[in-house]
Amino acid sequence: MTTQNAPKAGDFTLSTEIFLATYQSESGTSDPLRIDIREAVQEIQIFEGINYNTLSGTLVIVDAGGLLDRLPITGNEILEFTLHTPGFTLEDESPRGYNFKKYPMWVNKIRNISNPNQNARVYALDFYSKERIRDNQRKLCRAFEGPIHETVNVILRNFLKTQKDFLFETTTPVVKYVIPKKSPLDTIKFLGKESVSEKFENSGFFFWETSDGFNFKSLEAMISNSAGKAKQAVIEYSNSPKVDSGQLYDTKDGVKGNMTKVFEMNILKRFDTLANIKQGTYASRLVTYNAFTKQFKNVDFSYPHEYTKSNHMGQEEFPDSPYTSIMPVYNYEEGKLLSDFPEADYMFTSSTIGMHHETKDKEPIETADIENTLQKSKAQKNAFNSFVIELVVPGNTAVTAGSVIKFKTLSGNIPEGKNDLLIDPFLSGNYLVTEVRHLAQTTPQGIHTMTLTCAKDSVGTEYIPNDKEVLNSDMTLVQGYDYNQFTIDES
Repeated sequence: MTTQNAPKAGDFTLSTEIFLATYQSESGTSDPLRIDIREAVQEIQIFEGINYNTLSGTLVIVDAGGLLDRLPITGNEILEFTLHTPGFTLEDESPRGYNFKKYPMWVNKIRNISNPNQNARVYALDFYSKERIRDNQRKLCRAFEGPIHETVNVILRNFLKTQKDFLFETTTPVVKYVIPKKSPLDTIKFLGKESVSEKFENSGFFFWETSDGFNFKSLEAMISNSAGKAKQAVIEYSNSPKVDSGQLYDTKDGVKGNMTKVFEMNILKRFDTLANIKQGTYASRLVTYNAFTKQFKNVDFSYPHEYTKSNHMGQEEFPDSPYTSIMPVYNYEEGKLLSDFPEADYMFTSSTIGMHHETKDKEPIETADIENTLQKSKAQKNAFNSFVIELVVPGNTAVTAGSVIKFKTLSGNIPEGKNDLLIDPFLSGNYLVTEVRHLAQTTPQGIHTMTLTCAKDSVGTEYIPNDKEVLNSDMTLVQGYDYNQFTIDES
């Protein structure tokens, strides 16, 4: 925890009170009955991720004062506290931390209750954003018309009743959807899949919550600015040993120690060729049917041919290269690439558009252009799932899900005669943070750490292309014999 001296890596600032407020009211007032449980809290966990709609977390409590009996806790309580990294304040114009006093969290359940001794009980108190509770209470059955980002705004403000900030990417075109009894968050998830970026040649949006508020963006908007240039990393991490200049251990912003040090690094996924083939990452065929024209159409998708039309994590080093993708370009078989087999992922869907009337301003109302969006969106998301690492680092509330970070790690290969440490050109580079798990220990010696799940869809150096077929030497062998098992049995 933060001390009176200069803060160091792993410190955190926690509010002096952690209030648990119940549905009961203080005597003679309309204020909720609150008790301060800060002294009982041993550990705080907070989670956010681009594939998760709302924030969630857990308090680990050592209860020696009978908190369960005093309120009692019924699952109808809210939590109020703040937590942020020293150097940031929640009063800043752009606060970088969790302010659950302003936007309280809803207690969901108590679990893992145990009695390690007769004087105390230990249990976990799970909590969610209030919007998660409201979402489970409501269903939408109505039509929405307009750009999808505006519809998402309407759902947030009018149905989930959130007052939090909303950070969004504009979508196109003007569309109309009739929602048949879906919850607000399920509706947003559906609309996200149908969304087309106004700025980038992509489709498929993510909706998630961070300490900054709610976000509705495409993958390219997370990694690129409005000019299509790579976003600057919010921080650069390294698990390399200290270098002679000491640059990896410099004190920055008055924080002692090394905020950029990696305690632990795990490679969760480096590549999965079979999955990428089956899931349509490399290639796919979409068969569409237009109900107005009564026509079928085959649309083939090839990842290398679409690669340079989009922005990628490796674009900072090689902005226009077709050879930094997760799929090397080479002669796989008989002059074909791995992406020249579109029937590996075969899909069928309707492509009928223009089903709704025109607006008052005579602007067309459309639905998503499936032929130009579905395969591209699917391949882009799968590509980001092909290169995933996990980093355990000092806690830093400025790093959120959807942030871009830079990571450097060493290669195990050191050329003979050289003592210099080589940076791994494939594992190193920019990554998109897809999940953040905060762990703050409130004991006197406790520290704040984060576990980051990070992904990228390209590498920091080019794979060498090859037009020679080198992996199919077995095709030149003499054809094997065919044997009837019953004949073998009789001989």
